[in-house]
Amino acid sequence: MSLIAMLALAAASATPVPYTLIEGQVRGDVQPDGNSIVIEGPKELLVIDTGRHPEHTDKIIALAKARNKPITAIVNTHWHLDHATGNARIRAAYPGARLYASTAVEGALHGFLIRDVDKAKASLDDPAVPELRKIDTRLYLKAISDPANLIPDQPVNGPMSIPLGESELQLHLARHAATEGDVWGHDPASKTVFAGDLVVAPLPFFDTGCAEGWRQALAEIDQLDFQTLVPGHGLPMDHAAFSSYRKAFDAFTACAESSQPTATCVATWMQQGAAFVAMHPDPKYTEAALGYYVDRILRVPAKRSELCGK
Repeated sequence: MSLIAMLALAAASATPVPYTLIEGQVRGDVQPDGNSIVIEGPKELLVIDTGRHPEHTDKIIALAKARNKPITAIVNTHWHLDHATGNARIRAAYPGARLYASTAVEGALHGFLIRDVDKAKASLDDPAVPELRKIDTRLYLKAISDPANLIPDQPVNGPMSIPLGESELQLHLARHAATEGDVWGHDPASKTVFAGDLVVAPLPFFDTGCAEGWRQALAEIDQLDFQTLVPGHGLPMDHAAFSSYRKAFDAFTACAESSQPTATCVATWMQQGAAFVAMHPDPKYTEAALGYYVDRILRVPAKRSELCGK
């Protein structure tokens, strides 16, 4: 049995839970979609992350129509657009849906998210740019021009809960982790954690990440009593698999913060995180990304200070 199958089997053996996972697709020719989770209450639906592409978000809306229940709440685990672009499409269908998210998106709308606007606009007139890439560019420009569907109605500034009938989804905020503010959810009744990009296959993405805060967030999650964790990208996993992810993360970032060769740090993740590397069809992609993060972010003091808020 493959490592991927083992992870899926472990997750499937957990207690049945009242949610539906809409898995984000990762293709080489377009930008990815993050995972979306639809949690069902007695009269309403709550959505965690809404994807990027209309094809992904439309699956969420179709599920709501099939259940004949309105979407009353959206939780964005973070502001990356592969998790939040679909907000506008869902709220057009369900105008009463309240948006729960970190206020970190406000800073991103004045910084990271707009730094490539001119380049993006120019690419639309470039005949050498493939049409699929232009479609993604148009989605990006449309999303950042509509901040009302990215900035939360209900900011998540710390622990809080969203009621769902007699149950509730507990929300937590991790500061300076995968982004400046990552929201993750915990359903104690089903013993499920919804981690967003705090857990990602095939590797952690450090473009906006702070290793120190990220390690703290993973440690906090690991202390919880849960059976299943749903990551921002990749397959659900059980607690033991998550602990393995955390161990590989800690080892990789410790190596990056040392004087060990970059290749040693890359090998650390490739070996200790092998189950997650296997979730991507091209291991060379993972190796290249790991090397980039070590050399261009994790070992650049100014970059680390910026991302860790120091």
